[in-house]
Amino acid sequence: MTHRRERSAIILAAGYSRRMQRFKPLLSLGGQTVLERVVSLHRRTGVTDIRVVTGFRSQAIRSALTSLPVTVVHNPAHDTGMFSSVRAGVNTLPADVTSFFVHPVDIPLVRPHTLVALMNAFDEHPSPVVYPVFDDIRGHPPLIHGEMISAILSHPGSGGLRNLLRRFDSSAREVPVADEGVLLDLDTSDDFQRLSTRLEDSAILNPAECRVLMKKVCMLPETVIDHCRQVARVAEVLARAVNGSSGAIDIPLVRSAARVHDLARLEPNHTAAGAGLLDAMGYPAMAAIVAVHMDIDVSADSPLDEAQIVYLADKLVAGNTVVNLLQRFEAKEKKYRRDPKALPKIRQRRRSAFCIQKKIEQASGSTIEIILTKAGIIDGSQPCKTP
Repeated sequence: MTHRRERSAIILAAGYSRRMQRFKPLLSLGGQTVLERVVSLHRRTGVTDIRVVTGFRSQAIRSALTSLPVTVVHNPAHDTGMFSSVRAGVNTLPADVTSFFVHPVDIPLVRPHTLVALMNAFDEHPSPVVYPVFDDIRGHPPLIHGEMISAILSHPGSGGLRNLLRRFDSSAREVPVADEGVLLDLDTSDDFQRLSTRLEDSAILNPAECRVLMKKVCMLPETVIDHCRQVARVAEVLARAVNGSSGAIDIPLVRSAARVHDLARLEPNHTAAGAGLLDAMGYPAMAAIVAVHMDIDVSADSPLDEAQIVYLADKLVAGNTVVNLLQRFEAKEKKYRRDPKALPKIRQRRRSAFCIQKKIEQASGSTIEIILTKAGIIDGSQPCKTP
């Protein structure tokens, strides 16, 4: 990651944690303290100037940060409210700072790709404020222009930072992100349990994030989104049938990858483009499935896995309709029978699809037709025949 020396991050960790009744910055979350997690997030995205504002239990925080290259800023007025900590941090920023994040420590599950998206948006168009937006709701952390420092330092504090930044809404920029973490704060013990559970599933996009990625970030037409939903439905049913006979398919991974497998559908070589985007977002397992959803190397003795199930489900769905697999490939071969480049690919895809179908039927002890009929996806009138 390229270091951006002119970029800073102010992490607000001065509060009393009264609602939590435990000191939030030093709570262990996924093997790291909450504070370490937020500091690490900014370091991973290339922000080298990180300032942690302390107040309550400042010495404990300072001790916890001894091994990290951060600047500790103590706010003696922390009991007057969060804005005093914002001002304390801003007052220490270097003169050449072009922009800076303001990140409350109790928003610990923001993804690195979100910060990168905000920085890229700012570099393209340096707005007074750049906000991450999840499902049309502004979240944290905002990225603020360095020219806003004087306005922050002169603000009397009424209404806090949010009230001040509202004055610049007409020229602020909102960046849609597929990252629910920008909205997930850590205020209570129930929040802590919720965020701990979310962290356990952080290797995949959750259903809301899939929807936002497809609709708000990639801005795909409903036809593509509907197709992906149906592929995900079919893939999940197939995966459950396999697991019902002692299989070990990761169903959440199948569902999530299938929901977004066409996320780059409007781009050339959309499989590689989609896989690349997911990989950059920090979802390598999903990326690996998306990379092979069009063409996959598979043999009869290769273990059945999540990528094969998503591949077959995609071939079973045309638009948002489940189709007869044999008829689909026969129609494709007829359409491209005079195309010497396309025909071999179609035939290879056909072999792979029927190979996977056979493995699913052997693993589940049932035909694809029966599996999909029992799930209410088809009515049994269009069987998925093996040639």
